[in-house]
Amino acid sequence: MKRKGLVGVAVLVLVLAFLGWKWYSRPAPVDRSFVTRPVLLGDLERKVTATGRLKALKTVHVGAQVSGIITDIRAEFNSRVRKGDILAQIDPEIYRAQVLEARSNLRKVQTRILLDRLSLKRDSDLLKKHIIAQNVYDQDQGNLSMDRSNEEELKAGLSLARANLRYTTIRAPIDGIVISRQVQVGQTVTAAFRTPKLFTIVHDLSEMRLDTRVSESDIGDVREGQTVTFQVPAYPGRIYRGIVTMVRVHPKTVSHVVTYDVVSRVSNPDLSLKPGMTSLVTLHVGVLKNRILVPNGALVFRPSDRYLKSIDLSKYRHQTLVFKIEGGKIVPVPVETGATDGLVSVVRSGGLRPGDRVVVRDRMGKDRKSHGRFM
Repeated sequence: MKRKGLVGVAVLVLVLAFLGWKWYSRPAPVDRSFVTRPVLLGDLERKVTATGRLKALKTVHVGAQVSGIITDIRAEFNSRVRKGDILAQIDPEIYRAQVLEARSNLRKVQTRILLDRLSLKRDSDLLKKHIIAQNVYDQDQGNLSMDRSNEEELKAGLSLARANLRYTTIRAPIDGIVISRQVQVGQTVTAAFRTPKLFTIVHDLSEMRLDTRVSESDIGDVREGQTVTFQVPAYPGRIYRGIVTMVRVHPKTVSHVVTYDVVSRVSNPDLSLKPGMTSLVTLHVGVLKNRILVPNGALVFRPSDRYLKSIDLSKYRHQTLVFKIEGGKIVPVPVETGATDGLVSVVRSGGLRPGDRVVVRDRMGKDRKSHGRFM
């Protein structure tokens, strides 16, 4: 009797364990196992994202056209200057001496010209009286012509000497702000082979230029007049705006990646933006109206095998699949997608309709393995 009772208890425990296992392993209702989102009919704003760099609308590098020692500097970093203001002074003594020398040489030849004219007039009278030969008169004319040529040459030399003297005073060519000074008092600048860069001046920074490198796959959508929004690391919570003013056709290739420069004009009334700042740029290239939109999460979601036992997915190889809930079951739907804004994508073709519920993730965070047959 005792043995039969123990056997009965053991059988009861096994039955209860079996029933508990069946209950625990039963599949949950499909509509409660997944998080779904509706397929919508709406508008999608088309955007192109890229990185850019801010620059001044006008930047001038001020150099020296003559060589010499810097004796005075009157502009520092962030100095505001007006066109014609003195920035620096090169020692002018050598160039003053050159002006004096050129002026003296010019006066000498002008004196010779005066004597040549007197001699020519005198010999002209003597020639009429047949006192001198014709060749003497011709020689006088030749001397006058030669001295006149020397006069023109020396006038040019004097103008050059005066210009070099003026160039010893470095002046601002535009109104703006000095953002770079690369010279010190006492430093010798040499302009023999190339013009040394002494100062960099930028024009009014209340208007700036944004240069954006856009890939060749996106450049076809970019046009002049489109709106640009961007952010800079210095002000992460602030969004700036601009307008595309030029799409340059010159390509730039780096590591086999081809990009094109898109130039935008940006307003900077509070001068918070500075030249050289990098930015994350969004170009707003248009709006697609009345399109079927699917959440991007549905395009990457893959259910576990236990929901796919009755579904033959081999015929969907190399296709983009989304899974929708239909009749209490999960159903794969092949789709062809188009433009995206990062959150939703346009469905160009497929079996989705507005109002369908597509799966974006499982509710419990389980069974989210990707399967190679969908890759």
